[in-house]
Amino acid sequence: MNNTENSKNTSNIFKRFHRKYISGKGRVPHAVLNEITSEQTINRVRNETPYFSPSTKIILFLSKRGISRAPLAREVMRTELHLSNHFGSIRPSARGISDAYDLCSFDKRMTYMAKHHGYEISGHSRRVNSSELSSATLIIPMDEESYKFTQSRTFYIRGKVLPISDFISETGNQYVLDPFSSDDSMDSTEKYNEIILAVKLGCKCLLSSIPSLIE
Repeated sequence: MNNTENSKNTSNIFKRFHRKYISGKGRVPHAVLNEITSEQTINRVRNETPYFSPSTKIILFLSKRGISRAPLAREVMRTELHLSNHFGSIRPSARGISDAYDLCSFDKRMTYMAKHHGYEISGHSRRVNSSELSSATLIIPMDEESYKFTQSRTFYIRGKVLPISDFISETGNQYVLDPFSSDDSMDSTEKYNEIILAVKLGCKCLLSSIPSLIE
C-alpha cells in the first residue's frame, strides 16, 4: 500500500469516527478506538466527548481538591450501582472545586489504599464547571468547603444538594475526613482506612435512598 492509500484510509477512519461518535450519535466501542492510533485523540474522546442518554441521572460528588475523596466516592458508587437495579440509569461523577488542583494526578496514597479495598482509581482531577453543576441530578459535597461552594452557586444548580453528612451520620462525623489534614491523632493508614469506610457507608446509604431522591 502506498502513502496516498494510507492517507486516504486514515482520513476515512477519522471521518467515520467523527460523524458517528464526536457528533454524539453513538458510544465509542473498543474496535473503533483501536483504529485510532493517536493517543492524544483517544484521550480527548474519552475525556471530552462522552455519550450519555438524555434520561441518565447524574450523581456528582464534590470535594475540595478533587484528587482523593470525590474520585473514591465515584468508584465506590459505581460498584454499588453495578450490583443494583439502577445500573445503566445513573452515572456517578467526581469533581473538585479548586482551580489550584485542576488536572492534578489523584492522590497516590488514596489510589494505593483504595486498591486494597477493591477499588481502582486512576486519572486526574477536574474542577467542576457551571454546566456540570446544572446538569447534576444530585450533588453530594464531601466536605464543608464543597458544601459552601454549592450554596454560593445556587443559580446554576437545578438538582438537589445533600451533604455526605446525611448518609454517614452513624460515624459521628459531619463530613468525610480530609486526608491532608494536620491531625496527628492517627497515622495515615488509619486515616485513609477511615475515609474509605465512611465513603462506603455513605454510598450504601445513598443507594438505598435513591428511589426517594432522584426517581
